[in-house]
Amino acid sequence: MSALPTRTARRLVKPSWKDARLVVGVLLVLLAVVIGSLAFSAVDERVGMWAAKHTLTPGHAVSEEDFVRVDVQLGEATPDYLRVDDRLPNGAIMDRLLEPGELVPKAAVIDPTDKRVREVPVRVDAIYLSNLAVGSRVTVYVPERASEDDSSDEPITYTPLVERATVSSLPEASRGVMGSGSGSSAVIVVPEDQVADLLSYDQKDTPVKLVLESSSERRDDA
Repeated sequence: MSALPTRTARRLVKPSWKDARLVVGVLLVLLAVVIGSLAFSAVDERVGMWAAKHTLTPGHAVSEEDFVRVDVQLGEATPDYLRVDDRLPNGAIMDRLLEPGELVPKAAVIDPTDKRVREVPVRVDAIYLSNLAVGSRVTVYVPERASEDDSSDEPITYTPLVERATVSSLPEASRGVMGSGSGSSAVIVVPEDQVADLLSYDQKDTPVKLVLESSSERRDDA
């Protein structure tokens, strides 16, 4: 009986760069990576824009230090906002109130010569400062002017003078914010054409009142 033929075992050969299948496989992987990167770049149309780093009030001088970069996709609205590569006007100031994280509209950063508001320090009844914060929107109430022959002991009546004024600066707690009497000094931003009228009511014995408008910024600890 003759012996059955035996097969010779094949040795595994280490792949070589000369192996056509290995080369094709590497090329396919690289091609997939390149195509994926190009597709992602085509879809990602985010642009670097400036957002407010902290509360910015009208009339406040600003620089890039007051902003933080955010990458967003705004589509057709992109030209309306300040890009990180846009140049700021010399001595740029804010034309409106911006809260932290809010995108900066181009129209909100203006040249000082275009300024239409002024920061005005006024004496304020300290009781009305307790719930205010920088950036609060307030209505300014002033005492009605009494006639020269009015000697009555009736309480002073207050009337609104400026609406939607912005609080720019407040006294520190150590200066007696919660006190009363002659009032504490605060800085508010008002339209230029109302500055003179407001200052005419800035009297030591009758400080103005700042009434917080609804949905406006208020103190966290109020």
